[in-house]
Amino acid sequence: MFTIGIYPRKSVYRDNSDSVSVQVQMCKDYASIIFKDKEIDFKIYDKDEGFSGKNMNRPSFQELMTDVCNDVLNVVMVYKLDRISRNVQEFSSMYNIFQEHNVSFVSVKESFDTTTPMGRTVMYILAAFAQLERENTSERVSDNMLALGASGKWTGGKLPTGMTSVRRQMGEKEHSYLMVDKNTIWLVKSLYALILQGYPITKIERYCRDNGIKSASGKFLNTSQIYNIITNPVYCQNSMEAYYYFQDLGCTLPDATLFDGNKGLIGYGKTKTGKQSQKKQDKANWTIAIGIHDYVIPAADWIAAQSRLGINKMYKSAKYNCGILKGVICCKCGARMDVRTYSQNGKLFSYYYCTNMSRQGKGKCNTGYIRIEQIEEAFIKQLRKIRFNPDGFKLRSDSSGALQSTSSIKEELKQVQTSIDNLTAALMSATDSPASSYIISKIEEMDKHKKTLETNLRKVTLQENANKSIAETESYIYNNICYLLDNFDSIEYTGKNELIRKIIKKCVLDENNLHIIF
Repeated sequence: MFTIGIYPRKSVYRDNSDSVSVQVQMCKDYASIIFKDKEIDFKIYDKDEGFSGKNMNRPSFQELMTDVCNDVLNVVMVYKLDRISRNVQEFSSMYNIFQEHNVSFVSVKESFDTTTPMGRTVMYILAAFAQLERENTSERVSDNMLALGASGKWTGGKLPTGMTSVRRQMGEKEHSYLMVDKNTIWLVKSLYALILQGYPITKIERYCRDNGIKSASGKFLNTSQIYNIITNPVYCQNSMEAYYYFQDLGCTLPDATLFDGNKGLIGYGKTKTGKQSQKKQDKANWTIAIGIHDYVIPAADWIAAQSRLGINKMYKSAKYNCGILKGVICCKCGARMDVRTYSQNGKLFSYYYCTNMSRQGKGKCNTGYIRIEQIEEAFIKQLRKIRFNPDGFKLRSDSSGALQSTSSIKEELKQVQTSIDNLTAALMSATDSPASSYIISKIEEMDKHKKTLETNLRKVTLQENANKSIAETESYIYNNICYLLDNFDSIEYTGKNELIRKIIKKCVLDENNLHIIF
């Protein structure tokens, strides 16, 4: 049997690109022409609709590559090259894998033959153009958004707290602009008043909870939300004080003559979207524009609030090197635990405490303050048990039981394919014989068994890779546990903490019991 894997994908950017079903049908029609002398079995990998072609993190694509590596396919076929890849380097790596497993690659739209040097050259050129098109599209979108932002327009996204947006006609087009919402801006003014009174952000969070102050969504504000409001330039007056402040930070600014003190500002480029998530950008990468909305906070007060954040951060920073579990220890309620140190009669006493309890009171969590020595002694005791009984330390595997080996499945697949080939040959010589219906039934039965084996092969391959990774991780963790215990007295506090954070996901304190999760 000659197996062709068809990989269709509808563009994430355009609604008018060919549908998945159309791509599949065109590939089948094309295959019936160029492989007309072969008995073809199609495998369709069509679950990536809506996934971008700019990277290879796509479920059906990963399934396709697994089958290529397991020698399931003879040909990989796409309607168009950019359906499978838009990155030259990734495409080159993918095609090298195809060659290693004697898998041909066919694109219907471009109609090239990968068995010739010219065909491969054309393929790489087309992949390069696909990547260039994607990068140019991304650049044009970014430039357009930046141009809109520089002119004070609102380019979309989540509205800042206390703000709303309005549509206004500017020339021949309508654009969105920010405006102050008189009904909700009180919350922003309250937060700035508190920070200027000397409240650190954690105490502002506690103050809001104690006084029933909530966001527009009806939820209590957390420290991250408060910080984002305090640092947002949208509330700042566009005076010359603000101009020099942002100039010193290295921000991109409009002409200084526009800073007349009458309007508010807008900050763009504060975050950058990456492959997995949004990443906050350094303030030097910000673009500051003049909005049409009234300012909320005078520039001098807004700048003073930024200075207060710096002071609060200094108070928050650790004064003493204690608490080797900082960053990994959590309370039973799920909140992070921090360290607090007291000085009494010339002696220092350090405790772990629940941040939920600190911010929201004992009604939220009653863990209390627990001496560092008590928790860390229990932690070291558990590490010693693991050291002397490494078999008792195992990471959790998702394996549901003993699975057949890949070599035995491949051997069985080979035998099944041989049986199918023999039956097919017998059918050709017994077309008019009463036995033909039996042979066809047997071929269908063997083909179903073949598909089951192929599915099992994928599962076993993935599980073997996972088990190998788990074994390597277990060895890494165990070796570092031994190193920490052997050199505990000579490793500095920072080194201990960094090493623990590398090998441990978290420690959960439940009453007097400490649970270590690797």
